[in-house]
Amino acid sequence: MFHRKKVNNILRKARRIDKKYEIFGVSRHHYKLNCPVNKEFVHKVEEKYHFILPKDYAQFITEVGDGGAGPEYGIYPFGKILTKGKTPRIQKRYEEYRYSLGREFLPQPLLLKEYELELLEINFEFDKQCYKQNPQIYFIYENDTDLCDTDGFLELGTNGIWWFGLITCGKRYGQIFETDRGGIYRFVAYSFTEFYQNWLNGISNTQKFQKTLNFWKRTI
Repeated sequence: MFHRKKVNNILRKARRIDKKYEIFGVSRHHYKLNCPVNKEFVHKVEEKYHFILPKDYAQFITEVGDGGAGPEYGIYPFGKILTKGKTPRIQKRYEEYRYSLGREFLPQPLLLKEYELELLEINFEFDKQCYKQNPQIYFIYENDTDLCDTDGFLELGTNGIWWFGLITCGKRYGQIFETDRGGIYRFVAYSFTEFYQNWLNGISNTQKFQKTLNFWKRTI
């Protein structure tokens, strides 16, 4: 379980080190959490769209912060789920996405031949070496509708190439995956707690954090 005061203490220390927000993605959230979201709002969304958030994520957004500081560009606020479409077709797509959160996430193992790996690496920023070393963490999800990318996958954030999200239904309930939005999914963590704690560990380890900052300073 996370506590807002403890998390904010870690974030304040990170701001003192990375004063110009030079590490990738930080300029979006400045190591700051949003205010927690109202529990009643969360329950109303869950009831309307027939899904239940994993307890650790629900505790985080209602007691610690509804998005903000986090991996890559940060964590989306839960309220983003009710984004309205600018056209009826886009609104229909958003609504289908919301209802999809109550349907089971059913990925299949991703089995690729060498020439397919080469094409993915060239065209889609696919990490071929990572796949070769850990093929068991890669999956594919085929969907017959163009209204949503998959079922049971709540988007939490992005680095601009991959999107990470929380599984809200099925055997992998509560786990974190990331996707290229082209049907490929990669396992990241067994829970939101593990996922977010890994990020906090990275910024609270002063020596490691300084090395990361030095790397991005050279890159910029």
